[in-house]
Amino acid sequence: MRVAIIHYHLKPGGVTRIVESAAEALAAYGVDLCAISGEPYTGGAELKTGVVSGLGYTTEESEYIDPKYLLHELKAEAKELLGGEPDLWHIHNHSLGKNAVLPDLVGLLVREGAAVLLQVHDFAEDGRPGNYQLVGEGIADWKNLYPYGPRVHTAVLNRRDESILSGAGMPAECLHLLPNPVSVPHGAVARPGSEPPKIAGMERLFLYPTRAIRRKNMGEFLCWAALAREGETFATTLAPANPTARPVYERWVALAKELELPAVFELAQAVDLSFPEVMAAAETVVTTSVAEGFGMAFLEPFLFGKTLCGRDLPDITGDFFKAGVRLSGLYDRLDVPLEWIGGAGELRAKIAPSLAASYAAYGRECGPREIAAALAAAVDGERVDFGRLDEDLQARAIRHLRSLSDPASEILPPALVRQDATTAEANRAAIAEHFNLKQYGQRLVGIYGKILSAPASVAGSESLDPARVLDAFLDPARFCLLRT
Repeated sequence: MRVAIIHYHLKPGGVTRIVESAAEALAAYGVDLCAISGEPYTGGAELKTGVVSGLGYTTEESEYIDPKYLLHELKAEAKELLGGEPDLWHIHNHSLGKNAVLPDLVGLLVREGAAVLLQVHDFAEDGRPGNYQLVGEGIADWKNLYPYGPRVHTAVLNRRDESILSGAGMPAECLHLLPNPVSVPHGAVARPGSEPPKIAGMERLFLYPTRAIRRKNMGEFLCWAALAREGETFATTLAPANPTARPVYERWVALAKELELPAVFELAQAVDLSFPEVMAAAETVVTTSVAEGFGMAFLEPFLFGKTLCGRDLPDITGDFFKAGVRLSGLYDRLDVPLEWIGGAGELRAKIAPSLAASYAAYGRECGPREIAAALAAAVDGERVDFGRLDEDLQARAIRHLRSLSDPASEILPPALVRQDATTAEANRAAIAEHFNLKQYGQRLVGIYGKILSAPASVAGSESLDPARVLDAFLDPARFCLLRT
């Protein structure tokens, strides 16, 4: 079986790691695989790679490329690498809006009757209006965005995305759940008898191993720091890499300093320890993120032998629960009194214009019904979910919290719930059993087989109405100010 994997780039991390894992997992099945991207591969995996410059990101300086020409170049490169045309094209994130002509290239392959797997990691409809606009500017036919048929299937990372595409009309036989493979990181397992490192002054370390970007919900993390007990330190590992995210981040750093919170930022740079050693020094791992893709943040702590506490994302973690991973340290909401932010009117004044702007960015109108739905999702009686607030309201709530003698009595849950070591070890075993590289290879080769089992004579295809996919992502009940 000859397979050509297509992606915009093969830079370290992200999708590239999944491509490398696929190559490793499929080697046992004799799959002849190559990966073609818009720029050279610099990684060290055993992977046949090629470059077709037209696959790169579309920018304002990019010249228009005819999809027919791009497909011609792709076929030539694939033939050179594989010794013949691919039996199947495996294309990552075709609909994300990073390359203006990729959806139409997919449309050409589909009309030829080619066997195609579209693996969608991220959606332009999910808080990326600029990407969605690029799709609209570049696509010749919206039917090319989400095609499906006997020889055109789609794979997604989680049940949420599966549910959205299924709800938009994609048949179950053309839609596959393909969670990322997970492996124990190098250095994560301590040697028997060895003592985990301790960081001076952080003997009880609540660690948030993340870049402190908006969706990671740093305000909620600092809310817990404001409720810390004696001797507890809350720390994050990395600052945002994007300069545009720095101002918000620096305001959180300043607030923590002003209120004298037991919070440390950029711990990875502050200590001379490897990442596994920093993880080993933690008493527990914390997450307060309001949005994830696959959800590695919910699995990684257990791979390092740590427990996890903080915010749950049920539409992401549901898959893990079904696999036997117990996330008993997580909460669905962190409810604080509305009066801490000045009342419901203050919340409405934030949500109404932000929701309208989010809709307008996608060419949609937002009315009273949508605003009411967003408010209803955020508010429960006289309380509001802290994670639905923006940074200004979160900071206001934290300041109010610090003025109280017993603030924990006014929030739900009143404290972070700690898991025990036995649960952590059981979770580690469940992750190793259900999300290993071997299983990933079995799932992927099974999907390939289903696509290829359909003869080219029945290669007709249909397509989803893209408006239905957008409707699902714009559901006001999902609205979060930190995603704007």
